[in-house]
Amino acid sequence: MAPTPGHAVLVVMLAAWLVPRPAHAQPMDVVVLDNGDRITGEVKKLLSGRLEFKTDKADTIQIKWDAVARLTSTNFFEVILDDAHKLYGALEAPGADGTLRVAAPTGPVDVSLERVAAIERIRQSFWSRLKGSIDLGMSYTSAEERTDWNFKATTSYRTPRWRSSLSAESLYRRSDTSSFDREDLSASLQRLYSGRWLAAVFASGQRNSELALDLRLIAGGGAGFHIVRTVEQDLIALAGLAVSRERFLDDRSDTSSLEAVIGLSYDLYALGGRSFTVTADLAAFPSLTESGRFRLEAGVDIRKELFKDFYLSLRGADSFDNRAEGSEAAKNDFSLTTSIGWSF
Repeated sequence: MAPTPGHAVLVVMLAAWLVPRPAHAQPMDVVVLDNGDRITGEVKKLLSGRLEFKTDKADTIQIKWDAVARLTSTNFFEVILDDAHKLYGALEAPGADGTLRVAAPTGPVDVSLERVAAIERIRQSFWSRLKGSIDLGMSYTSAEERTDWNFKATTSYRTPRWRSSLSAESLYRRSDTSSFDREDLSASLQRLYSGRWLAAVFASGQRNSELALDLRLIAGGGAGFHIVRTVEQDLIALAGLAVSRERFLDDRSDTSSLEAVIGLSYDLYALGGRSFTVTADLAAFPSLTESGRFRLEAGVDIRKELFKDFYLSLRGADSFDNRAEGSEAAKNDFSLTTSIGWSF
């Protein structure tokens, strides 16, 4: 059987998991609470108003951010403020409670703890900067003798100024009377600026038998802007251009097209804290070279943490292409899948 796009990403992720990491140094981070308690350990991240902190005598704990008076660490962090401004550096001892001092390259910067929306550690080794997840789901309907399989794998890599990502998704449906498959492999590279702006290039390959699409190759680029960036949510607007090449399963001829790209990306962390997140993406592709051609891609992911590093996922996805009119293919393809996932 020929390898699918998902196989390549799965191999990369398994290699990332199996390759030995360098041993960690003794934790040097200190958090002081507003009641005077002092806890030593390792800062993991701040997200959704909760500080994830691994203590040197217990497991990882969650500390409410409004209960923190001071935080110090010799490690290197990205600190995102409530206006989306970003600071980079270690966390030095502040002059007063309620203040975070970031040892930025240009000199120490003091900010109120109330202004800090997120903190994420920027590690030095390649493997420690690699993050990702794997989702797998299956359903069976006896009345129709139908079996559905869905697989999704994502991985990303971060530096202070750059972020890259790779994603593979497959959906297979088999029954006595019909079969259906959809595959999507995508990659992106983003340049992150100190304010709300970012620049991006992207490429993807798609197959969708429901839309009679044998292969679609896309490459493009554009710019994005953080409309909202808070502790609880992140809303990004994107715009750019893309070129595509398509081959179909019906009698339509192969086509090449120049398309505009207009999209929104939304993340919500507030519901139930860190253990419940919502991610939504919407992208419109009006063609600039094919009169009246319009495509739409949309997806919503809801994740509920089951226990450490494992979660339950519900995903809805929709693909629309008005060019299918007049052919045997459907214009619209909607799917709803559930799966169990693992993150690293």
